[in-house]
Parts: sequence; structure tokens; C-alpha cells
Amino acid sequence: MSQDQGYLELVGQVQQDGKGLEGAEIKVLKGTENADNLLTSAGGKFIFNLDLGHVYTIIFLKNGSITKSVLVDTKVPEQYQKQIFSFKFKIDLFKAPEGQEPPKEAAPPVTKLAYSDVYEDFDYDPEYSKARKTEMDQVKQKMAVEVAKQEAAKKAAMDKARTDSLLAAKKIAVELDKARQDSLNKVKEQQRIEALARAAAEKASADSVAKVKEQQRLEAAAIAVKEKARQDSLVAIEKAKLAAEAAEKARLKAYNDSIARVDAKIKLDSVNAAKERERLEALARDKAKQDSINTAREQAKVAELARAAREKAIADSMAVVKEKARLEELARTAREKAVQDSIARVNEKLKLDSLAAAKEKQRQEALAREQAKQDSIATAKEQARLAEIARVAREKAAADSVAQAKEQARIAEIARQAREKVVADSLAAVKEKEMLAAREKARQEELAKQAREKAVRDSLAEVRSKFVQDSIASAKAAALKLEQEREARIQAQKDSLENAKRVQEEEALRLAAEMKKKQEEDAERKRMDDIEAQKKALAGSGGGTAPKKPAADISAYKFDFDKQFIAEGITQDTIVETNRTILRSIVKSNAVQATYLRVTYSYGGVFFFKNSQSITENSYNMELDAIRKTLKK
Repeated sequence: MSQDQGYLELVGQVQQDGKGLEGAEIKVLKGTENADNLLTSAGGKFIFNLDLGHVYTIIFLKNGSITKSVLVDTKVPEQYQKQIFSFKFKIDLFKAPEGQEPPKEAAPPVTKLAYSDVYEDFDYDPEYSKARKTEMDQVKQKMAVEVAKQEAAKKAAMDKARTDSLLAAKKIAVELDKARQDSLNKVKEQQRIEALARAAAEKASADSVAKVKEQQRLEAAAIAVKEKARQDSLVAIEKAKLAAEAAEKARLKAYNDSIARVDAKIKLDSVNAAKERERLEALARDKAKQDSINTAREQAKVAELARAAREKAIADSMAVVKEKARLEELARTAREKAVQDSIARVNEKLKLDSLAAAKEKQRQEALAREQAKQDSIATAKEQARLAEIARVAREKAAADSVAQAKEQARIAEIARQAREKVVADSLAAVKEKEMLAAREKARQEELAKQAREKAVRDSLAEVRSKFVQDSIASAKAAALKLEQEREARIQAQKDSLENAKRVQEEEALRLAAEMKKKQEEDAERKRMDDIEAQKKALAGSGGGTAPKKPAADISAYKFDFDKQFIAEGITQDTIVETNRTILRSIVKSNAVQATYLRVTYSYGGVFFFKNSQSITENSYNMELDAIRKTLKK
């Protein structure tokens, strides 16, 4: 699969106090333009790509931490423009004191990353990185002291705030308890008032009932009085009736007595008349008898006298009878008149008495009816008034109970609202305080962030300007140095070619002598071997091969990992000998421990070894490139 455009993959971790810092902000500036923004994931890890052929400034920042930047130059040789590079690194954002401007020493990039022709890969600028590391260590120490002071002050402030909060909470609790107690006292007072109201209502109700009972008693008494009056009226009527009857009886008795008196007088008169008549008759008889006795002689006289006496007696008797009849008639008339008068009087009296009694009865009945009516009306009115009073009292008691219940509910609601207001005010005060503190903190952080960003921008601008100037100066110096190195290389090549030619001539002579000597030795050895073979053949034994000449000893340059210490990675050194130069690459990682040698002889021959074993140049390059990539992941 072809790759149109290569890039540099940056993989790493943002740390603080040896731990991954999650949520750290990473800004990627391509020149002066913002190319990308991202945040570190869990464990502070990050990964992103940079196009080749540009200069980037990578800014790492986090609130409460020192902002750091890395300058990355992704320019590579033309033949690697489509290659994918990967570089792995870690960066430490140590804590910064709050409210302080970041030190100027922290503004420049902490390191510079660029393509290395030596490693044919990206690597740090060692001298710059070492110098910046020393400066940043000093800044870290100063910041650690300031952060420790601030954390101590913050801890003291937090302790004080916690103490103040506890005191405020206790005060609020006391106020709440007081409010609760006040509310309870108010509730108790309300309950007491309600109890008094209930007692008053009950008393009013009892009084109302008592009044009703008293009214009922009064009504009963009135009814009793009325009934007594009615009974008295009836008794009076009865007495009047009895009196009338007694009067009638008395009248009748008087009438009968009058009649009896008249009859008795008449009877007495009749008796007296009869007695007188009998007396007269007796006298007459006695006189007649005397006359009869005496007058014989005078019988005529006597008879005359007797006749005269009889006639006189008869006349007298008739007169008496007449008188008696007249008297009887007079008595009868008197009696009848008396009876009539008495009857009339009685009738009149009865009539008057009846009329008076009737009128009195009617009056009494009318009075009784009117009184009963008035009493009934008054009773009804009084009952209605008492009922109205009772109703008003009940309604007032109910209204008072409702009003008291409403007042109690209102007081309870006021108490509840007061409690809620106290709690809400306390919470609002705490929230307001926290919000103000958070706003102030956010403002301070924003100011610090803006100051840091400004410092970073200023520093980056200064760094970029200085970098450009340094780059131009470095480029000029590098160009001059390259020219000088080129001339030196040309001169060195000339010298080297002359030396190599001389060495080659000497080596050729030496090799020719050695070859001649070797040929002689080989011939001699062959002759000896032939002789020895013949001897062995004669002895009936098989022939053998002569030992090979050992190769040049390079095992001395193999690194002993068991006895010697070396850091992980690829460590290179150069060993210069008389006729050869050895580039030794010592590789140490979890997967590989090996010693690679590139041996360049003065006559131009180049040989490659791994752990003293000869390998091809292709294997040498491929294995070291693979190891470099593995170590950078």
C-alpha cells in the first residue's frame, strides 16, 4: 500500500507527580496558526500526527500547573517525505502556585525535536534539552516551595473555612433550634390559645346551653306561671261559678226561705186564725153551752145571741177568713212579688253575674289567650333569640375555631417559612459564598491562564523569533561548517585516498608477501599433508583436512551484559585501530541484548557482525532500524 504523504506520529503521556494527568489540554500551533486542540485521556495519554515539512509548537497546559511547550521541526530529507515516523516521549507538568505569574525561565520550549541524520529518525536536541532540563529543575524546586506554602496556607484557610463553616453550621443549628423552639413555643402558645379558645368556646357553649336551659327553665316557669294563671283563672272561674252557684243557691235558699217564711207566716196566721176560731168556737161553744145552760130562759135571747154570736162568729169567721184570704192573698201576692222580685233580682243578679262572669271569663280567657299568645310569641321570640344567640355563638365558636385554626395554620406556615427562609438564607449564603469563591477562583484561574497563555505566546513569539534567527545563524554556521567540513572531507578524502593508496600499496605488498608466504606455506603444508597422507595411506588410515585459519578476533568487542551495566536503548561508540575503524552499537531492551559491529578497513572493506557472528549489511540495517522503532514506541 503506497503512502502519498508521510507524517510524524507523537505518542506519549502527560504526568504530574509521577502519575498520568487526565484532562490536560494540548494545543498544536503550526507556525502561528492553531492546528489542533485535544485533551489527554485516562492516564494522561495522548497520540496525534504532525505533517512533515513544518515547524510546530506543542503547548501542554492544565489549570494549576506550569505550562510547557515543545518545538517540533518535522522537516526530513526528500527521500523520507512519504515515510511514517513515530516518536514517544513523556512530559511532566508540575504544580504551579496560584495567583503568580509563571517564571520567565518556564516560557521557552523545554526541548526541541527534529530529524537526526545520525539516527535517520527524530530525536531531541541533546545540548538544548540538557540546558533546559537544568533550568526547569530549578524552576520546579522554586515552584514546589511556593506550592507547598500555598497548599499550607490553603490547608490553613480550608481548616479555618471548615472551622468557620462548622461554627456557622453550629450557629445555624442553634438558630434553627431557637427558631424550632420559638416555633414550638409559638405552637404551644397557639395550642394554649386554642385550648383557651376551646375552653372559652366550650364555656360559651356551656353558657349558651345554660342560657338555653335557663331560658327553657324561664319558659317552663313562664309556662308554669301561665298555667298557674290559667289554673288560677280556671279556679277563679270555678270559684266564680261556685260563687254564682252559691249565690244561686243562696238566692234559691233566700227564695225558699222567703217562701217558707211566707208559708210559715201564712201557716202561722192560719194556725192563729184556727186557734182564734177554735178559741172563738170554744168561747162560742162555751158561751153557747153557758148560754144553753143559763139561758134556757133566754133561749130566744140565747138563741138570738147564739145566732147573733154565730152570725157574728160567722161574720167574724168570714171576716177572719176573708182577712185570712186577704192576708193570704196579700201574702201570696207578697210572696209572689217577693218571689218575682227575688227571681228578678236573682235573675238580674244571675244575669249580671253571668254577664260579668261571662265577660270576666271572656276577659280572663281573652287575657289568658292574649297572655298565652304574648307568652307564646315572647317564648317563640325568646327561643328564636336564644336560638339565634346559640347559632351566632356556634357560628362565632366555629368561626373562632376556624379563625384560630387558620391563625394556627398561618403561624405554623410563618414558622415553616421562617425555618425554610433561615435554611434557604443559610444555604443561599453558603452557596453565594461558594459561588463567589468559585467565581473568584475561576477569575483568578482565567487571569492566570490568560497570563500563562500570554507568556507562552510572548515566549513562543520570542522563541520563534530567536529560533528563526538561531535557525538562520545556525543555517549560515551550518552552511559554513558544511563547506568547511566538505573542504575538510575533500582534503581528508584526498589524504585518505593518498593514505589509502599508500596503505593499499603497502597492504598489497604485504598481502603479496603474505600470499607468497602463504603459497609457500600452503605448498609446504600441502607437501607435508601429501607426505602425511602418504604415511597414513601407508599406515592404512584415512586422510583428514587441515584446520582453517581463524578469522580476525573481534569477540573482544562483544559487550558482557552479565558483568557490565549499560542503560536501556542503543549506545554507540567508535573504536579506531591502525588499519580499521569499528562502530559498535550496544542494544539493550526487554526483548533484545546484542552487540552490533560495523568494521571498516582502511583499504575500503566493510564487514558487519552481530554478537561476533558475521551478518549482511541489509540484516544489520534492518535489525537496527526495527530496534529503534521498537524502542521509540
